[in-house]
Amino acid sequence: MTGFPEKVRRALERLVTELRVKENVYGVGLFGSWSRGDAAASSDIDLLILDKGDFAHEYVERFEVNGLFIDLNHIPKKWLSELIPPEIDQKLYEAQILYDRDWSLNNTKLLMVRSYSSPERVDIRTEAHVIDSDIYLSRATSAFSRDDFQSARLLVVVALENVLKVLVEIALEPSSASRFVENLEVSAAKLGRLDLFNDFLGVSSLTKAGSGDADAKLRLFRMAWGEMKTVAEQNVKVLDTLHFKVKTKLDYYLNPAFLHGFVLRTNSLVASGRVIEACHYVNSVFFDLFESYMWLRAAIAKVKIDYTTLIRSLETLEKSNPRICGYVGRLLGLDAVDKAELAGAIEKTREIVLRVRRERKALIKNHLLKS
Repeated sequence: MTGFPEKVRRALERLVTELRVKENVYGVGLFGSWSRGDAAASSDIDLLILDKGDFAHEYVERFEVNGLFIDLNHIPKKWLSELIPPEIDQKLYEAQILYDRDWSLNNTKLLMVRSYSSPERVDIRTEAHVIDSDIYLSRATSAFSRDDFQSARLLVVVALENVLKVLVEIALEPSSASRFVENLEVSAAKLGRLDLFNDFLGVSSLTKAGSGDADAKLRLFRMAWGEMKTVAEQNVKVLDTLHFKVKTKLDYYLNPAFLHGFVLRTNSLVASGRVIEACHYVNSVFFDLFESYMWLRAAIAKVKIDYTTLIRSLETLEKSNPRICGYVGRLLGLDAVDKAELAGAIEKTREIVLRVRRERKALIKNHLLKS
């Protein structure tokens, strides 16, 4: 941990000392911006926790210590002896091992260093993004056909973002929620696909973003967050019945320490002139929170909802609290959706998805074999 600011170094040393005496903790690794060396003052500290506890899905806990925001990213220890899920590849690849009880984390890290940039492993990671994109594009198309243009608008942007993660993976740029736009532009340039980056800015309307938009989004985020937290606090028993992944995600996002760190990070992006990045960051994080919140809202009402028509479902479930519908619509830019423009965005996204799917393997082969 040499080279870290004294405050960060001391916090890590103290935390690792506390974690290594826990019976279920078998390893701790630092990943993310502090591991890569590109951390900003507002960056959180990401720790990968190899956990032998009885759970089957990755989850994250956040807490704040002396102004530092620390995320404990728990993964089941058994994953390291099975087929490693592609979503933890980058975390293992970047990890600086701080504690390893039985060398399993070190051994897996060495394996990932050898395989991370291989065409075979990149193929696995990029295929997962294409599948996610297909799902969201199908939902967007269905929402459009059912005249829920707000949901269609929201989902088509998510579909496009997912398929363009393929470029980031192939270019071997890091995945980062608060640096996605920057990393996508660098990746598109490396691969000679800057037209796709420009298409992304156009479809997502990010080219229109100004500092006032970022500030407004952040205010709306805080108001929507407050409404969602109140609902969760009033329905703790229902929250406890949700799927493990949904419950732990809501626990993470609705933690005041998350909100505090998120606001600081967004404001730092705006202050550094990265307004488009800030707007995208708020949209991306809020969508993830919003999807999980809808699971909770449906469970409270004891109904099954159609995740194709998310916004229409929200309006139905929140009839007694229309404020939150307004916050969501304004934050995500869904107040005035032009049907013809939306139809064009869906068609453009469909063309891009087909193009990326068609070119994906050739891009992997050509770029990675040159590297």
